[in-house]
Amino acid sequence: MGEQLRRVDGVDIRLDLAQEGFSAMWALELLAPRVPGAQDLLSVLARQVERCRWRYRYRFFPGASSFAADTDCTAIAACGLYRHGVLTDSQLVSVGHELLTAAAPSVEEDGLRPGVVMVYWEDGAEVRATPRGRKHDAVAAANALHTLGLALPASPVPLARHVMSSTLSYIGGHLTSGRYLRGTRYYPSPAVFLHSVSRLVRDGSPAFATRLAAPLRRKLISYLAHAPPLRMNCLDLALLVIAADNAGITDGQQDRRRRLAAAQRPDGSWPACAFFRMGRFPVYFGSTHLTTSFALRALEPHEGAA
Repeated sequence: MGEQLRRVDGVDIRLDLAQEGFSAMWALELLAPRVPGAQDLLSVLARQVERCRWRYRYRFFPGASSFAADTDCTAIAACGLYRHGVLTDSQLVSVGHELLTAAAPSVEEDGLRPGVVMVYWEDGAEVRATPRGRKHDAVAAANALHTLGLALPASPVPLARHVMSSTLSYIGGHLTSGRYLRGTRYYPSPAVFLHSVSRLVRDGSPAFATRLAAPLRRKLISYLAHAPPLRMNCLDLALLVIAADNAGITDGQQDRRRRLAAAQRPDGSWPACAFFRMGRFPVYFGSTHLTTSFALRALEPHEGAA
């Protein structure tokens, strides 16, 4: 894919996108535990994710030391591995403490929100990694907060309370202000943010649900009313079905699931759709594997939403 971008668009991203690990991280997170016959798939996914590990951080590319680990990959990878028993309780706690160190500094600068988890650590720990710049992304922050809630529930550590409270406030403001409708730096679709917030409501601490559950329901109901299934791509439709399940919304779910099932192709897959973009480059990434993983999860019974 990198070669195609150079040839067609004149953009040299200096990366081989054919060997990324982010799809495996999400597939692992979306695969329900203890699915009969899925052990081989689970092993393949876990090995690919493990290849992306650097200490208690995870990179987008396996072993790509020039491309820094990020909090988004780390959060999703750790959650998926933990869900399937590959990551131990103590290892998850270590990942949680690592995520805390990615919080923005206490002095407000360059548009950063103090205490809010950033996309990259930018601490120089990965000496061969190219600096990516200190920045926030509301989806990445929500995914990081989700894993922090699993790793450090009711933590007495002042830093943990500060980072989780600050990040929760940032995500809540992004939701209630309507800024999510414009997408984020790395995720162009509002459906991705709504899905990430719904995971916090479903799995998070009571504080997460208290702050986010009611506004999430209102925003989801409004968004679904103004973006009917006929105008959605398959990935957005799957994300919104899962988000609605997580938020306890039942109206229209049967129709949305029926339309999603009807879009399945003869080989059992769903078509590739844009999931995220490469920051400053107008290059969008998606795959049949990602869309299919989310679609299959969306078509499971309500208890299986994630």
